[in-house]
Amino acid sequence: MREQKMIRVLVTGSTVWNDEDAIKRELRKLGRELVIVTGDTPGVDAVAISIASDDGLKFEAMKKNQEDYERYPKEAWKGLNERMLASGIDLVLAFHAEYNVQGKARGTIHAVELAMQSGVEVKVFTC
Repeated sequence: MREQKMIRVLVTGSTVWNDEDAIKRELRKLGRELVIVTGDTPGVDAVAISIASDDGLKFEAMKKNQEDYERYPKEAWKGLNERMLASGIDLVLAFHAEYNVQGKARGTIHAVELAMQSGVEVKVFTC
């Protein structure tokens, strides 16, 4: 019997998102053979970590590092997004109520655009 490959899912989005049910619903659709990769901010990142912990799922919480701050002095999140995607992401789940509002959701849009440029499947949720 072949071992099933773990799906690496980047969960990203708003720092004020608190709809745990939306994130939980989408993660549970994917089954248990997954690794949740997320960043180090409140909102979506924190909710994803909490869900993973509660459900006994594997997760990698990545943090901005010195190189991110040096490369992007006022936007270190760009470096973090690049590193998270470079870690071998199979799917991006992005949650941001203001995704389609001009001037908003810059970090989420950045992650989504990087993923799309790399051919990674992306699903965006605005509510």
